[in-house]
Amino acid sequence: MASRRSLGGGRVLGSGRSLSPAVVPQRPHQLTPSESSLSLASSSHTSTTETDDIASRVALDSNNGPVGAAAASSRLVCPICNEGMVTLLQLNRHLDDNHQNLQEVEQDEVKNWFEQQMKKAKRFQPLAVLNQKLKGLDVFESNAAAPTQLVSTLSSSPSNSGHTTPSQATAALPETRLDPDQVVTKAHWQRSTGHDSCSDPLCGRRLGSTNGNINCRHCGKLFCEEHTMYQMKLSRSAQHEPVRGLWCRVCETCYKSRPGYNDHTGLERDHTQEFAAIRRRTVDKAYLEVSRLEKRLSRLTQLLANPPPPENDQSTSSFLWSLAGSKNHIRALEQSVVTWEDDARVLHCPFCQQQFSQYSFRRHHCRICGRVVCGDPATNCSSEIGLNVDAPQKANALEKSVGQVAVDVRMCKDCQHTIFSKSDFARQLSVRPPDQRAYENLVQFERGIRLLLPKFQKLLQALQDPDKPPTPTQLNDATKVRRRLMDAFTQYDVAARRIRDLPTESQTQDRLQKAIYAQATTFLHLHMLPLKSLPKLLQHATPHGKPQAKSSANPLAAIKNDQVRPQGSRASSSSSAQVTALEAEEKELRERMIVLEEQKFFVEGMIADANKRRRFDEVASLAGNVEDLTREIDQLQGQIAGMDFAGAYTVGQDI
Repeated sequence: MASRRSLGGGRVLGSGRSLSPAVVPQRPHQLTPSESSLSLASSSHTSTTETDDIASRVALDSNNGPVGAAAASSRLVCPICNEGMVTLLQLNRHLDDNHQNLQEVEQDEVKNWFEQQMKKAKRFQPLAVLNQKLKGLDVFESNAAAPTQLVSTLSSSPSNSGHTTPSQATAALPETRLDPDQVVTKAHWQRSTGHDSCSDPLCGRRLGSTNGNINCRHCGKLFCEEHTMYQMKLSRSAQHEPVRGLWCRVCETCYKSRPGYNDHTGLERDHTQEFAAIRRRTVDKAYLEVSRLEKRLSRLTQLLANPPPPENDQSTSSFLWSLAGSKNHIRALEQSVVTWEDDARVLHCPFCQQQFSQYSFRRHHCRICGRVVCGDPATNCSSEIGLNVDAPQKANALEKSVGQVAVDVRMCKDCQHTIFSKSDFARQLSVRPPDQRAYENLVQFERGIRLLLPKFQKLLQALQDPDKPPTPTQLNDATKVRRRLMDAFTQYDVAARRIRDLPTESQTQDRLQKAIYAQATTFLHLHMLPLKSLPKLLQHATPHGKPQAKSSANPLAAIKNDQVRPQGSRASSSSSAQVTALEAEEKELRERMIVLEEQKFFVEGMIADANKRRRFDEVASLAGNVEDLTREIDQLQGQIAGMDFAGAYTVGQDI
C-alpha cells in the first residue's frame, strides 16, 4: 500500500518513486530501509508529485483507508526522507540531527494550514454555550423504554395497514418511535411574540437565544431554560399520566403540583388489626395465667385468714393441740390450693441453680405454683409477701369482728412478677420523681408570666402617651400587674435554682439540670427588661414632656414600690429624698448584679471550652472565679431584698 508520510496531517515529505530495488544484493546498512519496505513503497499506485499542496494530500491520505495505515504501521521509517529505522530512539535522534530545520517554504505552508483549521473551528458555537444550553438534559429520563403499544397505536395509519412479515416489523420498529413533542398536543401552547418574558413569578427574564424560549408541555406557558429543567409523564392530551405517558419537559410549578407530589406519607397499609389479632393470643394467654394465679392467691389468703376447724374433734384434749399440729394444719390448707412438687426430685434451685442440702440450704415451696425454690435473700428466688386480708363478718353480733388479718405468703419471683407487675407499673407511673415535680412547677410559673406580660405591655403603652397623663386607675393596675410579675419572677428563679441544686448520681442528669437552669436564666434576662425600663418610661409620662408639679404624686414611686398614694396626700421633703436615694441605690445594685451575672456567664462558657480542650489546669482557676462571682451576686441580691421602701413610705404617710 501507500508509504507516504505527512507532517501536520497534510504535506507528503517523502516518496518511494525515487527508490529502486538493488540489482546486486548488498549487506543491509543499519540506517537503510529493508527490502520489504522498498517493495511496498515501489508498489504504491497512488503516487503524487511534489507540487501537490498539503490540503489535497491530507484528503488523499484519508481516502486510503485502513489498509494503508496497517502497512505504514508495520515498519519504522523517517517521515521526511523515508530512511528505515530500528527503534523509536534511533528515529528521534535521526530527526534531531538531520532534519532539525525545515525549509522556510514548508514551514510557512504548515503554519497556513493550521491557521485555516483554527478559523474553521472558530465558526462553530463555543463549547461553553453548548454546555449551558444542554445543562441538565443528560439527566432527563429517556423515552426509549416507552410502551411499544402506545407508540404503535399513535404511529399507525390506514395506508400502512397491509400484511407485514416479522422481519419487516422488526426493522420498522425503530422508525415508528416518535418524539414526545410530536405525540403530545401543542394546541394549548403560548405563542411566542418575540418580546416574551419567563412566566416564573420570580424570574422575569427576557426570552431569546441566550436564556431560551421553551413551552411547558403541560401548561403551555413560556419559560427560560433554567425553569424548565423538570420532567414528568404526559398523555397525548398533555395531562399527567404516570403509567402510560411519555417523559416531557415541564416547568417547576407543574412538576410540584402534580398529584402525589406532596403526599409525603406515601402508601399506607393499616396492619393494626392483624397485629392486634396476633398479640391478642399472647395477651389473652397471659391474662388467663394472671387470673388463675390471682384466684389461687385469693383462695389461699381466705383459708389462712379464716381457717376451718380440723377434722378430728380435739375439744376434750385441747392441750394436745400443739404448735406442731397447727403448722401441719396450715400446711394441709396450703397444699389444698395447689399440689406441691416432690422435694426428692429437685436437687437444684430452678432460678439460681444452687444445690440444696439437708440443713444449710433448705428447700421451700411456692404457695402459688407449688415449685421447689430456695429462700436465699441474696438471689431473692422466693420471699414471704405480707398481705392484709379482710376478715369475714361474724354471724354472732356479740363477737367482735376484726377488720383485717395480716397473712404472710411465700411466693417465687415468677409468681410475684405475674401477679403484681401490672399494679407495680401503675404505681410507678403515679409516683413522680423530685426533678419532674420541680420542672412542672417551673413550667407553671413560666406560663403565668407569659400570660401576664401582654397585659403589662398594654399598660406601659397607656402610660407612655404624652397627651394623657396616667390616671390613678392606670397606676393601680400597673402596680398590681408589676407586683404579680415580680413575685412570679422571684418564684421562677427559686424554682430554677432548686432544679440546679438537686442531688444527682448521673452525669447526664446533671447536664440536664444545668441546661434547664441556663434556659431559665435566659428567660429571666429576656423578660425582666420591661420591668427594669419602667422607671425611665414613667419619668417621661407627663403631658408633652413637661415636669410634674412637686405636689403631684410621682407615678414612678407609686409603681416602683407597689403603692399608690391617695389624692391630696403630701409627702415630706425628707421622705421624697429618702425614696429617691433608695431608688438610685437599687438601680446601682441591679446594674452591678447584671454585670456580674454576665461575667459569670462568660466564665462558665470558658470553663466548658476548657473542658472540651482538656485544659484542666485552667478549669480550676476559672471555677474559683465562678464561685467568687456567685458569692458577690448573692450579696447584692441580699442587699436589694433588704432595702426598706415600705419604711420610707410609712414615714411619708405619718407626716
